[in-house]
Amino acid sequence: MQSISAVLWPPLLGAVSIAALGGYLPKRWVGVWASLLILVSFALGVGEVGHLASLAPAARAWSETLFPFVTGFGPAVPWQLFLDPLSGVWLLVITGVGFLIHVYSIGYMGEDPGEARYFAFLNFFIFAMLLLVLAGNLVVLLIGWALVGLASYFLIGFWYERPSAVAAAKKAFVMNTLGDVGILLGLVLLYLRYHTVSYPGLFAAFSHAPVGSPFFEWTAFLLYVGAMAKSAQFPLHMWLADAMEGPTPVSALIHAATMVTAGVYLMVRIYPLLHLAPAIQGLIGDIGAFTAIFAASIAFFQQDIKKVLAYSTLSQLGYMFLGVGVGALAAGVFHFLTHAFFKALLFLAAGSVIHALGGEQDLGRMGGLGSKLPWTMAAFLVGCLAIAGIPPFSGYFSKEAILGQAFNQGHWVLWGVGVLTAGMTAFYMFRAFFLTFTGPVRDAHLHAHAHEAPGVMTVPVVLLAVLAILGGALAEPLDRWLGPTFAAWPGASSAGLQEGPLFTTVLTVGLAVVGAVVAWRLYGVRHLEAKAGIDRAPGRWMLAAWGMDTAWSWAVVEPLKATGEYLRAVVEPAVLGAVGRLGQGVLGWAEDLRPLESGYVRRYGLSILVGVGALLAYYLIRV
Repeated sequence: MQSISAVLWPPLLGAVSIAALGGYLPKRWVGVWASLLILVSFALGVGEVGHLASLAPAARAWSETLFPFVTGFGPAVPWQLFLDPLSGVWLLVITGVGFLIHVYSIGYMGEDPGEARYFAFLNFFIFAMLLLVLAGNLVVLLIGWALVGLASYFLIGFWYERPSAVAAAKKAFVMNTLGDVGILLGLVLLYLRYHTVSYPGLFAAFSHAPVGSPFFEWTAFLLYVGAMAKSAQFPLHMWLADAMEGPTPVSALIHAATMVTAGVYLMVRIYPLLHLAPAIQGLIGDIGAFTAIFAASIAFFQQDIKKVLAYSTLSQLGYMFLGVGVGALAAGVFHFLTHAFFKALLFLAAGSVIHALGGEQDLGRMGGLGSKLPWTMAAFLVGCLAIAGIPPFSGYFSKEAILGQAFNQGHWVLWGVGVLTAGMTAFYMFRAFFLTFTGPVRDAHLHAHAHEAPGVMTVPVVLLAVLAILGGALAEPLDRWLGPTFAAWPGASSAGLQEGPLFTTVLTVGLAVVGAVVAWRLYGVRHLEAKAGIDRAPGRWMLAAWGMDTAWSWAVVEPLKATGEYLRAVVEPAVLGAVGRLGQGVLGWAEDLRPLESGYVRRYGLSILVGVGALLAYYLIRV
């Protein structure tokens, strides 16, 4: 008998056992133990998905109820897990890519004194993410959603002795909590109306519901707020770049391959609801397209190699939401898959560079590293070609699937934004490549000590490079895998992969090639410095992320601080003063009554006798 929950237990066991016993295990065994447990989870996931594939397309879904999750009203909401082709894709990516990142971390974190704590947090994150995608209803999903936020807080702030890491962790936690509130309100509305939050139950109800009802528009919007925060869509995007304060493998796992795509998963999962809320579905596509080009512009002049990758993640997430917004569900999921390959590759390759340079992340101090890091350079180049959408690398196929469907359905503005973003992506990624691996040596001391990463770090990078090259071949199998599931959903009958006209592909690839060539001319031939262009207005604004942090501080943070200060200085003294005066009055009354408590039994007996006599006299007089 199949057991979905079996996939969850290995990472949870790893988190608990390492947290309890990590300090007593030999140093290297902690990472090995944590990695083996994720490999076990991956193997179990392969078995589960393989069994799912052996069934008829219409039967490719089953649930497992662990125990009743009792609510305070109405029917009970069970603690239920659910596996279907959609959650199966996320399951394999989380555990498969997660295993490679765990192995890479053995080398990257090997000298860190907090290694055991790191692997405990990393295993806990995998457990939370699996719970999120395998949830059988929105209540269990919300629990996984919150645990993922908690795990990311731990990992972003892992180096808690750095004030910047602590600030980044708090920022991520607060921004994601805003999204959690949206999901909570959305699922409460759905529960009150339909008395169920299970996916099959809701989808059955949606199949007979009217399109465009204000109820569905508001409910979809609330759930989208949660997805917007978790997947860092504009304007709730600022936490993602700051989250680079965590160790680089954390950035690869959480902020490239898994956590930030949770919002994409949620939007695809509830697509039948989005079909009933066309205004919100259109908003998702519009904000996705804007986030894609907005984040790409910010990446143009970033000086930190991880910040470049962070904003490229924002941009690629925008593509995924654009796909959901135009109904290209299979294309959006396909881009999630290829993005997991090439973005994890880019982060781990960047981690190898940082590891080789003793923690240096400034592009302005790199250069000429190709001779010292040939494997890393080749891997980073593969990642750049994939994310730029150059055929035959994986990113080309998934990006073209999204843009082709946007064009076919008449969303020409969104298509145009996506095409332009493709050229911008190629420019800033190859800028980072040439600044890092070619040109003059900008820091002789760092260059002299640079060395290729050990095998435990290089092998996962090479495997991800292979996946980034060959991942495009998964397009047709993925379409066949997801097609029957989407076809059964209300409003998702045309969600499969589609090809756009040939000229759209030529234009997109052409702009990507132009972007790469411009970057080569400026940084590979002329050897411009990383800071070139930031002394002028556009460069300064892009480097400062268009002032969004300042805008949020002015519009939200400072007013909240002022409100808090007013409450502390005015309201709190008044309220607490009244409470204090009440307490002093009670103490005064107690002092006045204290003489009556003499301790003499005779006096107490006399008082009782007098009191009883007074009561009797009162009742006799009334009678």
